[in-house]
Amino acid sequence: MKKLFVVLFIMGCTGFAAVQAQDAEKTTVAKRLTDSMTVQLSLTEDQVPKVLAINQEFSSKAAAIRSEGGGKMDKLKKVKAANSERDKALKAILTDEQFLEYKANKKENKALAKERMKARKQR
Repeated sequence: MKKLFVVLFIMGCTGFAAVQAQDAEKTTVAKRLTDSMTVQLSLTEDQVPKVLAINQEFSSKAAAIRSEGGGKMDKLKKVKAANSERDKALKAILTDEQFLEYKANKKENKALAKERMKARKQR
């Protein structure tokens, strides 16, 4: 379950995963991410639909950014900006404790992604 969360979280946060631009797939990715966050952060019934809406919006923005033209750095900056917007929206919904856990998970997932990139380069 944690590996699934890591993979989905990385897809949502970094925008480097290949996600089709179809609405159904974006919704599926957002739903899976929300399901993982529900478990990891112990979201309440009231928080779940709000977090899902935020994840769907981010997923749509990230897919649009990936599909548009431009260089990698430009796309990375745009995804980071969208991710910052997502963090602000989540902070308004999550408790302080949940948001700290979210940030800790995000930091851990970023480190894991860097390790995977290093391993790929060494092959």
